[in-house]
Amino acid sequence: MNISEQDVLAFLQAQPDWLNEHAAKFGLRPAESKILSFQQGNMLALKRKTEKMAAQLEQILADAEANRTLITKIMNFNLRLLRVNNITQWLEAISQGLNGDFSLPYYVIRIIAEWPDKMNIPTDLLAGPEVRMAASKLTAPVCGSLPVVALAQLLDHKPQLESFLQLPLRCNEKTLGVLIIGHEDASHFRPQQSTEWVAVLAESMAIVLARILDMAD
Repeated sequence: MNISEQDVLAFLQAQPDWLNEHAAKFGLRPAESKILSFQQGNMLALKRKTEKMAAQLEQILADAEANRTLITKIMNFNLRLLRVNNITQWLEAISQGLNGDFSLPYYVIRIIAEWPDKMNIPTDLLAGPEVRMAASKLTAPVCGSLPVVALAQLLDHKPQLESFLQLPLRCNEKTLGVLIIGHEDASHFRPQQSTEWVAVLAESMAIVLARILDMAD
């Protein structure tokens, strides 16, 4: 039986779903309508909104966990400092905090404040004239490169370090010492990054150092 083109067209017009149902047999891909119904459009918009909200919630939870972890480290650091009674213990507390809590093994500390003659301070902890001058100009934490040669030289014996934190230890608006931390990752200490929590740690270290110096009078 011969079937004309008109017969096929007439059949498909009478059975509009037939071709879609048998498209795979003929290797055909049904055309997708670019026009969505009002209900489909609402469902799609709701789906996208839900996915966006889920991503935002996930980021909020991740930030909250990161903040909780950071605050726990800061509390541990301060607890160590509360047990300190002398310079040796002060150095040990800082070392344990930087290495253990913050995984920052490359650092150097120098005292630039006046210290009592009777106090036995390790010679390598005392700042030389150039370091004193450079550190005295720091009034707040500085992240990024380390342009001051006198401070950079303090870390010369360390591995290849690409970013730095210059941290003045200040108490009662006076710089008592300086802590320089280096990192092998160039993006770890970035210029203009927030230093709010770092400043809290610096103040804690400076307050304890001031107490130790006063206790020795």
